[in-house]
Amino acid sequence: MDEFSKLSGVIQLGQWSFNVIDISDKELYSDYIRKTRYPANLWSANFDFLWAVSQSRIRKVLWKIVDNMLVTFGYLLSGPLYLICLPYGEGDVEKVVKAAVDCLRYCADWNKDKDPGTVIKVVNEQQLEFLKQHPGFQDFFRVTGLVGKEKFFSIPKLLSLHGKDFDTIRRKINKFRKTCPGAAVREYREEDFKKVMKLGEYWSETSGKKYSNVFDNIYFREIIRHCRELNHIVLVVEYDGKIIGMVSGGDLPNGQSWWCLSKFMNDYDGLSEFLVIEIARAINRRNHRIELMNAAEDLGPGGLRFFKERFRPALDLKRYVLKFKE
Repeated sequence: MDEFSKLSGVIQLGQWSFNVIDISDKELYSDYIRKTRYPANLWSANFDFLWAVSQSRIRKVLWKIVDNMLVTFGYLLSGPLYLICLPYGEGDVEKVVKAAVDCLRYCADWNKDKDPGTVIKVVNEQQLEFLKQHPGFQDFFRVTGLVGKEKFFSIPKLLSLHGKDFDTIRRKINKFRKTCPGAAVREYREEDFKKVMKLGEYWSETSGKKYSNVFDNIYFREIIRHCRELNHIVLVVEYDGKIIGMVSGGDLPNGQSWWCLSKFMNDYDGLSEFLVIEIARAINRRNHRIELMNAAEDLGPGGLRFFKERFRPALDLKRYVLKFKE
């Protein structure tokens, strides 16, 4: 396992060489995403997330340029190789599908003694509609739905919180401000690291237990530790001499934005809503033209879906796994 966890640079898997994703690759990804013609708006395909999860001891994220497209692979300690998302880069549906299929064929050959199936792990509803324009789509892929929808919030609406639709959010935030009149929002500093990690542990043992499928502890530490290098916004809320909440996110090369992380003490009613509005404000300060914030999937019926619905999503996108028909 230690040898696997230390993989870096260029590695050889069979006849193909791959690059292990590195924090210095962020601009490369940004360039290819800007050129992409389909909606490159999948939450789990954002660079910060891809790089952070690759710091895992059991999973590496690899990339390779195929037909002038940037293809992102997942590589597991147990051996299987798969595509994490659609290829990025300049190209119509013919080019995107060709690059994906060429890579899936290689994965299928590599996986023949390791795993029964080869997949593109996640695409969203808009990306699926793009792919279905290809005449051979049905010949290449079998579509299976995933639990939960990706939710996109309107930043202009979050900034105004106007009208009856946002009554609950306004009431919650006003209650928090009244209960904690001295609460202050500021940018994260390096000396906050231990306190923020403690907050993450607290959240996992309290509020985080509600969401058994939430796995952000895998990437939480790495994104916080390297937020400056990633140009990733991290805000903390201080009250009574302690950090009671944090939230992170930022602008994206596709012209939109994402809400990445949120941790908070559950003793403060309205704090979780307050954090969402604060990251929307920070994103707006960075780029006032951004309209949407990807709030990730809702994990299906339950508390997280109910919470995110309060923000009146402007867009809900179903998610799918594409199984390659070998």
